Amino acid sequence: MSGMQGGGGVREQGAVAVLGFTLSCRLQGASEVVGYLLEALEEELEARGLIMGGGVDADRLDVFILPRKGAEPSPDDRLTLADWLARQPACLEVAVGDWVEID
Repeated sequence: MSGMQGGGGVREQGAVAVLGFTLSCRLQGASEVVGYLLEALEEELEARGLIMGGGVDADRLDVFILPRKGAEPSPDDRLTLADWLARQPACLEVAVGDWVEID
């Protein structure tokens, strides 16, 4: 039986697959501003039981978001985070991917 379980996993014959999504934007501003943005993003993720991996450079934020072990994120988390990122002055051209299953 398949189906989304609490927003964070798909069950296939007893196994749980992890779901995640991409989040990206073009960055503008001084490195201190971008540093504050990353700290604030980490706080937003932590509050939702999420973590990120990926890359950040002077021009772009390109990360993959997934739930912490044992966390059950909301299916709405990806849009909520994209909206939050779009409101940040250091971010332009925010893009968010769909929930995808990772191996």
